[in-house]
Amino acid sequence: ASRRDGNWEIYVLHLDDGRLARLTDNPAYDGAPAWSPDGTRLAFESYRDGNLEIYSVAAAGGEAQRLTEDPAGDYGPAWSPDGATIAFTSWRDGNKEIYAVPAAGGEARNLSRHPADDESPAWGSGSALAFVSWRDVDPQTGNRNAEIYALAVPDGGEAQRLTDNPWPDLD
Repeated sequence: ASRRDGNWEIYVLHLDDGRLARLTDNPAYDGAPAWSPDGTRLAFESYRDGNLEIYSVAAAGGEAQRLTEDPAGDYGPAWSPDGATIAFTSWRDGNKEIYAVPAAGGEARNLSRHPADDESPAWGSGSALAFVSWRDVDPQTGNRNAEIYALAVPDGGEAQRLTDNPWPDLD
């Protein structure tokens, strides 16, 4: 993503010939691009419909497809390894939660389902989805601490804490 034309847009640099191709062209912010595993599409976040939503566009360019539609902000797309699902962070439930939507479009569903903030999804191998969660409270200070959690998608179930550190684990 770049503001090279005065507005945040998505670009692709073709390494074979050095050509820069602009994939989006909208007066609203387009950013945080994420490549599909097969390299044919990019998912990205955009304010083009008045609030932050998830879109995808063909790597060759063309019309962007809106994948989410909710008054709350949806952002930070991450493709599943098989390319069938896009995970993202959303404020839909009044706090940050991890949601997933089919890459072809459809109903988004809450994966993390926790009252504390969950954010920054990242897929591992297979169906493992890791994310940052603020659900742990430091017993000495009473402050929330960010740890890395993971859960299986689509099965879901209880998220498993992967880190246990007195300092925030954010990536």
